[in-house]
Amino acid sequence: MRERNKERTAGRKKAKDLLAVLFFFLMLPYTCSLLSGIQDPKAVETAGKVGKEEEKAMVSFLQENGVRRMPLDEFLVGALAACIPADYGDETLKAQAVILRSIVAAKMTEGEPFFEGESGLSYLDENAREKLWKDAYEENEERFRRLVEKTAGIVLEKDGTVVSPPFFRLSAGSTREGANILPAESAAFCRSVACPHDVEAKDFLQEKEYDRDAFCRRLEEEGFPLPAQGARIVLTRDSAGYVLSVGCDGCYMEGEKFRKLFELPSACFYMREQEGRILLQTKGIGHGIGFDQYGADLLAAEGSDYIELLNYFFDGLTLEKME
Repeated sequence: MRERNKERTAGRKKAKDLLAVLFFFLMLPYTCSLLSGIQDPKAVETAGKVGKEEEKAMVSFLQENGVRRMPLDEFLVGALAACIPADYGDETLKAQAVILRSIVAAKMTEGEPFFEGESGLSYLDENAREKLWKDAYEENEERFRRLVEKTAGIVLEKDGTVVSPPFFRLSAGSTREGANILPAESAAFCRSVACPHDVEAKDFLQEKEYDRDAFCRRLEEEGFPLPAQGARIVLTRDSAGYVLSVGCDGCYMEGEKFRKLFELPSACFYMREQEGRILLQTKGIGHGIGFDQYGADLLAAEGSDYIELLNYFFDGLTLEKME
């Protein structure tokens, strides 16, 4: 009798075990589906957005061990440090950050990697910034990052298209009309504006001196021969005083090319010959078109914010947030 009861009990246990196994397999698809759905929907959505933004707004660096990718605003910190003095005011630096972001954004192609060399901008990495700023490194690093973040995503556009606004350090008293030197699409928003206090800057006037023979040889190498003596060089200027062309006996050279050839700080230059020497005197620093950093900083010190600074130097541009 006892043996029969044991057999019944064992049979019921086997049946229960079999039912449990069957129930497990029947419920397995539902359980897996339930487990896979235990996620924060917002987290999934955010991750997708970050990935898309990073792909659009990343700058790549070619290195020996491969390619390094960096968020655009991280790159802008080093680009900002490379192009403007750290002792300029916050609003001036913010305006410059917007200009730099616009330059990069205008050259980015959606879906294609963007390399640092394509920007045409100088860049200082953290080690270079530390060497440049020395004891003020931590203070300037925090400040530059904060000011880039303050303008995050903001670019300059004209008629819905991001533009590449030019900038330079110090004018010769006023900025230049873009039509004199820039392509039509850029010339339309670069106007001539007065910067009268630039003439008070420490480096406003600079001089370079060349031996006449060495001066002539350098020009001849560029296909611009000068007579041995009595050469009459004609400088054609624009309304702001910058040299558009250098001419002599039917030969001509663009003022900007002449400036780069003789490593002059500005294309607003004056020339004279004295006792076998050529003296070149320059006014201002840079090409003179667009955003005048020194002049802008003077306006910022008087209370102008970065939007007002950009509106002063550029005509018909709007500030927009990058998508």
